[in-house]
Amino acid sequence: MQNDIFCQIGNTSRDIYFILNFETKQFEYIGPAFEPIFGTNAIAVKDAPIRLMDFIHPEDKELVLEFYRECSEDSVNRKYEFRIIDAEQTTKYLRVSAYPFKNGEKLTLITGIVEDVSVAKHNNFHIEKINARKNTTLEIVSHDLKEPMAMISLAVSDLLKDRLFEGQDRILNSLTFIKDMCERNILLIRNLINHEFLSSSEIEIRKERADIVHEIKDVLGFYKIAESNLFRRFQFTCDSEKIYASIDSMKLMQVINNLISNSIKFTEVNGAIAIDIEEKEESVLISVSDDGIGIPKHLQPYIFDRFSIAMRDGLKGEDSWGLGMAIAKVIVNLHGGKIWMESIENVGTKFFIEIPK
Repeated sequence: MQNDIFCQIGNTSRDIYFILNFETKQFEYIGPAFEPIFGTNAIAVKDAPIRLMDFIHPEDKELVLEFYRECSEDSVNRKYEFRIIDAEQTTKYLRVSAYPFKNGEKLTLITGIVEDVSVAKHNNFHIEKINARKNTTLEIVSHDLKEPMAMISLAVSDLLKDRLFEGQDRILNSLTFIKDMCERNILLIRNLINHEFLSSSEIEIRKERADIVHEIKDVLGFYKIAESNLFRRFQFTCDSEKIYASIDSMKLMQVINNLISNSIKFTEVNGAIAIDIEEKEESVLISVSDDGIGIPKHLQPYIFDRFSIAMRDGLKGEDSWGLGMAIAKVIVNLHGGKIWMESIENVGTKFFIEIPK
């Protein structure tokens, strides 16, 4: 009776309802939504579920096998996401809600629902990209504008001090206005960045499987475009083309942005900033290093403290607000990872982030 109701719902649903007999390794039921989602009739896989592996995206096959082992061995209700390539060679994202059923200690059935979440995944992907690029652009604009605006402000201050225009109120008012506008605009950009990063610590992370190499290269690409204006050299190294991990891409890239931004602040003109990614058996090690002024040894124990005594202004007077590294540590910890640093004064600094794959 219960199976009949389940199948009746499946017959009218846009999602694929299924019942897999674990003992015979055959489907007792596959809903009609299989055909529009996979682009082919379910008959071919009904008696041989292993044929479904032909549709799985090559990069996700091992992942799907791991999902199946977890579901069948642990017998826990779970949701899984992976990609398929349908009969029309279109890549789709599927979310499977699996419900194992036991007869005593013996697993007999795995039932579930398969949703096509491609549209939502693509929309979310673009939103995250736009947000990450916005944060990167703000950082670049901040550094890019800081020096010329500071120079303008300094030049105007010299004119005001020299009293060249004493008694000429109109010119004096204009110069004061220029100086104030320079300072206010730099402060505005900095406050925007600070607000964006502060908000990261107030929102729970939402981890999804993502290619870390692609995400970091995308962020670094914006800095490389702006190399000539930032007067710093940016380098990237990674032995693997793709490394997948379960991350909140938007928040983790904000941490990377923050580390790069700090390196820019404390690295002299024409200095080098490097990002390296190393794939380990169970984790991913990311490092952001520079050949800047380094961190004095007596300040290093306090780097990750909130409102740390280690906060210092940048080489061009960039302000430090004492929360960046503390928030970075919170975000990395929420990923089940760890963050640490090595630094030698007047030689450079290297930050490490290690997170599970």
